[in-house]
Amino acid sequence: MHNLASMIFAYLLNALWQLPLLVLAAEAAARLVGGLRAGFLHRLWLGCLLLALLMPALSFLPERAPLHSAWVHTQAAMPPAAQRDLHNVLQKVPSGLGFGAPAPRAERVLGWPKFLVPSICGLYLASVLFALFRLVAGLWKTRALLRDAHPALLSADVLRQWQTSLASFAQPEIRLLASHRLTSPATVSWPQPVVILPIDLHDAAGGEIAAAFCHELAHVRRGDFLCNLLYESLAVLLFFHPAAHWIRHRIQETRELACDDLAAAALNSRPVYAHNLLRLTQKMRFTGDTPQPTCALGIFEGEILEKRIMNLIEKKSRLPRLRLGLSIALGVCLLLAACVLSANFGLSPLWAQAVSPTDRAPNGWYLAGSKPAAYRSGVDKEALHDGQPSAYLQSTVTKTEGFGTLMQTIDAAEYAGKRVRLRAAVKSQSLADWAGLWMRVDKDQTMGAAFDNMQDRGIKGTQAWGSYDVVLDVPSDATRIAFGILLSGEGQVWMNHVTFEIVDTETQVTGYRAVKPSLSKKPVNLSFSE
Repeated sequence: MHNLASMIFAYLLNALWQLPLLVLAAEAAARLVGGLRAGFLHRLWLGCLLLALLMPALSFLPERAPLHSAWVHTQAAMPPAAQRDLHNVLQKVPSGLGFGAPAPRAERVLGWPKFLVPSICGLYLASVLFALFRLVAGLWKTRALLRDAHPALLSADVLRQWQTSLASFAQPEIRLLASHRLTSPATVSWPQPVVILPIDLHDAAGGEIAAAFCHELAHVRRGDFLCNLLYESLAVLLFFHPAAHWIRHRIQETRELACDDLAAAALNSRPVYAHNLLRLTQKMRFTGDTPQPTCALGIFEGEILEKRIMNLIEKKSRLPRLRLGLSIALGVCLLLAACVLSANFGLSPLWAQAVSPTDRAPNGWYLAGSKPAAYRSGVDKEALHDGQPSAYLQSTVTKTEGFGTLMQTIDAAEYAGKRVRLRAAVKSQSLADWAGLWMRVDKDQTMGAAFDNMQDRGIKGTQAWGSYDVVLDVPSDATRIAFGILLSGEGQVWMNHVTFEIVDTETQVTGYRAVKPSLSKKPVNLSFSE
């Protein structure tokens, strides 16, 4: 529950600033491509709604691993004879030995009081439930509207207009009903398309009825009812946000403009359709207000009559292809820029990282080994030792014959000619083979000038916290030092209180230092007699 609340809380905080940014980018993109048909702008705002749902969660994605962690260190903690070091990104001194700092992105939300998270999440869930209730209530009213409607009694002229409109849209026979609940025509697709007329539409002129028929059939052709139901269902997740209502308004607006374009094309005259739309509006408003007919889609949806008339009578010139292409490219770039900003500056879940392990290596460390894909590492803030969080290394498969290691590599310049000790507190659980601290000193391309991986005294099975040391001499010409903790086979180990320091020569060395073998001056035992 803490993890879920954390995700919801971070999602809401991200949405607060990301949705206005997205709306601004979408408005700018819409103006850049304003010469296009309303159908294209409708798709633009639909894409904006989908981005509005996804953008607040972009920062939840795992961060990209540093470049050096992608190198495969298959021999990082193996004896020198089997080693080949691919890592060439060196650090001056060891870093991140305390494991106390989570990823920087998560740090930005740690200051919020814990009691605020469930409170905000509760209010958010209440808004979602309220939006769902409104949607379900609208569907119930639409069902009641269909139940109370009856077959429309049409005059011969109106029936002829209806048949002509169906032919213009190449539609099969569609039910035509009448209802006293409506003051304007509306369309419902439940489960089949149905056009519902108000009772008092019988005295409208032929052109006005044709305009109403064509607009409703445009909704049928576009499948707007079911699509609108889907969009409204998704939008309940953002019902609390004013920017989401702005996006919904733009979707409704561009949908009606797109239907007007189709209806005007069916009547072969945009001015004639605009004139009939105005006359029909005056007639409907004379009989009463024209509220939206619950979930049904009516000809007066959106209450943007003035904009619709202007869209019909304005003369639009086709944009040159180059200008159109550049406008579309700039609009897409604006939306992508909004997504990139959201992904990089958004907040990650708070308590999910504060109370449970992360799934990425601590800063300054990286995962390697002969089978790194079979292991995962991170910071476990529940596995505390003296109040400090621990780094962990855990197998992710039930059977593996390789090993994994959590490690880092540093420049040996500050430790050349000295004795160094790697010390850490380690605990283990259900080790199938063994685990241990390890350190290796290299000279340029020669690896293993000094090496110890505790294989002769490895940690086995399940062990409580214990202190372990690895001590090596660093030659004066050493170039780098690699160290960490390795896990061979299945199980899990935790590491805490890690120190890396110079010690005096009285401290016993735990590993070995490579020495040049002594050479005989002459061949010996050539006859194999000895």
